[in-house]
Amino acid sequence: MSTVQKVNLEPCTDILPLWRKDLPLADKTLADPLNAVALIDGEWLVLNSSYQWVRASAIVSVGDPALIRSFVLWNERGRSDRMGMADRKSTCLFRGEHESDTRIYDAAAVVGSGAALTAVMQPLKVATITIGTRNFSGLVGHGGSADTNPVVGYVTRLPASNGGKLRFISGYRS
Repeated sequence: MSTVQKVNLEPCTDILPLWRKDLPLADKTLADPLNAVALIDGEWLVLNSSYQWVRASAIVSVGDPALIRSFVLWNERGRSDRMGMADRKSTCLFRGEHESDTRIYDAAAVVGSGAALTAVMQPLKVATITIGTRNFSGLVGHGGSADTNPVVGYVTRLPASNGGKLRFISGYRS
């Protein structure tokens, strides 16, 4: 299990070639750092039919998987530029491969036909996880061919050998 910090997603590769997408949040209150369930960097979002960001999982029930392609949020909680915009736009890493360290994961969670995180190059999916006393939309192990949820990346460094952070490479091929 990880811990939530001020910076929860740290790209390890150059981000210049990545296509970042700044879009409004469907629920603008999620940009408010005083909101008990505010979005934090490293959480995963999906696009709704109005071309707005929505959490990839509802975060109400632990283990709920994201059923469609998800994108990682790359805004630190409470950034003043995000708060100052009327439409509360948020930035996700949208296209292109990147390698990043994240604190928003649960290495022990087994969601559906998924598996605990135990190996480098293990596929990852997004599901509702608990860190401390709060739920997030974060990374868990994917179950391979038996798992119908989208693969969002692959483990490149396990938390035990990376200071408690999970390192992954994006998996936009699947």
